[in-house]
Amino acid sequence: MRGLILKSAFLFIAMLPVVAYSQDTLSLSGLLKSMQQNSSLYKIMPATDSIYALRKSNIKVNYLPRVDFNAEATWQSDVTQMNIPIPNISIPSPDKDNYKVTVDVSQLIWDGGATTSRLKSEENVRLLEQNKVDNELYVLKDRVASLYFGLSSIDIAVQQLRIMEGELDKRIAEIQAGVNAGAILESALIALQAEKLRIGQSVDANLAQRDNLIESIYSITGTRIGEQSEIKLPSLTVPNNNLCNRPDYKTFDLQQNYLAATSKLLSSKRMPTLAAFAKAGYGKPGLNMLSSEFDTYAILGARLSWNIWDWNSTSRERQNIKIHQNIMEYRRDVFDDNYNSQVKSSIAQINSLEKQILSDEKIVNLLEKSVQVSASQLKNGTITSATYLSDFNSLLRARIDMSLRKVKLSHEKVKLYFTMGLDINE
Repeated sequence: MRGLILKSAFLFIAMLPVVAYSQDTLSLSGLLKSMQQNSSLYKIMPATDSIYALRKSNIKVNYLPRVDFNAEATWQSDVTQMNIPIPNISIPSPDKDNYKVTVDVSQLIWDGGATTSRLKSEENVRLLEQNKVDNELYVLKDRVASLYFGLSSIDIAVQQLRIMEGELDKRIAEIQAGVNAGAILESALIALQAEKLRIGQSVDANLAQRDNLIESIYSITGTRIGEQSEIKLPSLTVPNNNLCNRPDYKTFDLQQNYLAATSKLLSSKRMPTLAAFAKAGYGKPGLNMLSSEFDTYAILGARLSWNIWDWNSTSRERQNIKIHQNIMEYRRDVFDDNYNSQVKSSIAQINSLEKQILSDEKIVNLLEKSVQVSASQLKNGTITSATYLSDFNSLLRARIDMSLRKVKLSHEKVKLYFTMGLDINE
């Protein structure tokens, strides 16, 4: 049993990471805010807004007049001629070479809602891109929380080890007096001194792990933790509802909205479009095809365009969208099942940990009394140092187990909040 608790505690804690912050008191909510300020992911949000603004401006150009400049020179092998002889009338033949320069202006009057549907579709693309960032941040928040509670576990273990180290110092001083008086064998003193060295090794190993993890969290949050920083465990209550507010759950609604907007865009493309146009030109010939002189001309009008038959391509596209919508609903059902299972499992784990902590408190109280008795017996020389160290290590293990369970309980509540997409407000 000698030294067993120290090895077990270190192996358990070595699997946990740690967190970093620059203030004397650390809070998980404060650390998450630091992560938000430091993470490059948050810079993507305004970038997607800028992209959307540019695309929106380009789409709205459809509402503005379109102006085109055209120039053309042609030669043709034959022209229309009137070979009917008419007395005293000469009908000239058109030239085979033609030249024209025109400025064409067109103004969209109605496009069946296609432009509006495109704007709505682009808005949904922007929301999906930002939701993707939220999902990435969600994973990063969970990582930060794991580091935070890992640091708490290490600090608690080091604190308990140092308390027990202080207890050993008292026993060593008492046994040293007994050895000097010749009432106790020196082997008892040596065993206690060796145990103190083992505790010191565990403290050093945990502090080294703490330093390594501080560097890891610095890369995420951009903040440093002082050696004397105190960790504040979140005080959270179990939510009384089962609603999910996670970003990955919102993805289903956003994708459905995008598919619905795409379907509406397809419908608008099947509608007729009406536009007004004007053309001003200069060329040879002008509008008089029989003239061989350069002349100016102008044309005003309206144009209706309607693709009345597309070989059912739009219908097939709608069917494709409908299939995707059904797939999204199937995935939502799977997500709901997994989500409900995770929430129930987390709540069950929280209830179990609360019961275990109550038992831990009773165990620690009993072992403290046992160690007090053993310390008195060791001082009087009625038990060996091995017997005392067995009781001593049992108390150390019980204290560390209880403290780590409290950390785990707090961590489970935070994971439940993350599972449900709730904010950590302390």
